[in-house]
Amino acid sequence: MAVMEMTKNKERQREIIGYIANNDVELGELLKLQKELNNLMKENTEEKQKTYWTKTFDRIVKKKKWAEITIREFADLRNAGLTCYAIAEHFKVSKSTVLNYTQRNKKEYYQIFDMNEYQRNKEIWND
Repeated sequence: MAVMEMTKNKERQREIIGYIANNDVELGELLKLQKELNNLMKENTEEKQKTYWTKTFDRIVKKKKWAEITIREFADLRNAGLTCYAIAEHFKVSKSTVLNYTQRNKKEYYQIFDMNEYQRNKEIWND
């Protein structure tokens, strides 16, 4: 979603909220508007998440390929709230490849990985 689309998305969200707040809306119409609002909010959140993930990858691993990253970089990606699936998708490897990597480097990984930090950062997108 481009910036212009995000702006239109946000504008439409405000329209819906304003309309609901300032009008006596029938239940059927209210449910329809709430569904549209929820979909717009979901799209917006997903786009923000993609942007965050892209910036996080750029900051931590830059242009490296999967075979080039260190366990420190991998743990930093996880601590930033990225799921194994998102990491696998970014590097175009399977999720099992990512999980096997954590198992092969288990001792060092768990010294660096902080589950609380991961959960805090992941919750940004799941609230």
